[in-house]
Amino acid sequence: MGQCLFCQNEIREILTLQELFSFGKKVDGTVCRSCHAKLPRLAGRLCCPGCMRPQESAALCEDCRKWSRRYPQLPIAHQACYSYSGIVKDWLQRYKFQGDYRLAGVFAADLQAFQKEHPGALFLPLPIACASFEQRGFSQCEEMLKQAGIRYVQLLSNNHAGEKQSEKNRQERLATAQPFSVLPEHKKYIQQEMILFDDVYTTGRTLYHAKALLHRHGFRSVHSITIAR
Repeated sequence: MGQCLFCQNEIREILTLQELFSFGKKVDGTVCRSCHAKLPRLAGRLCCPGCMRPQESAALCEDCRKWSRRYPQLPIAHQACYSYSGIVKDWLQRYKFQGDYRLAGVFAADLQAFQKEHPGALFLPLPIACASFEQRGFSQCEEMLKQAGIRYVQLLSNNHAGEKQSEKNRQERLATAQPFSVLPEHKKYIQQEMILFDDVYTTGRTLYHAKALLHRHGFRSVHSITIAR
């Protein structure tokens, strides 16, 4: 037993029949069943196939149609696990902005499941700017992958020196200039399937900056995933 990282209550394990009669090792949880049931999952909901925005249609949303016109060379497809609301929004506030490092492993199982769907791929966490790293003391995406035990490489540097994305409105985010540059070691990974990983998909601007840059440098198999949308 342990403490739920969402509600801080003690986790009291009540095994299901499947868990009770399974022969695998039971992994201690970090989220209680009550909080787990409150997670705003996107799986099973009608969403835009390009960005996972919940909607009433299975067609690309207007934003993704714009990205498609702007980047015709890129596949418009992204995966996200949860809606950016409720306890997921609270999690990001505590983890990313308040620096509660304990929360890095909350979504390890989701990342591991995605890795199993792409067994030959390498994760590439989107890097944060130097100013953010100095203030926060850690890269939130890299720490999440470490907690999940997922191998990753860092092939990008973030040269942004202005206002943080979280402090911008939608139009300001979309107008953000290319913040990334490719590191020299990228050349040995060009034939590798890559998975870009970020915490939240808001407008898509940051991810498409990264995807377009990698494509320009020869990468042809790049997927992306975020915890929230």
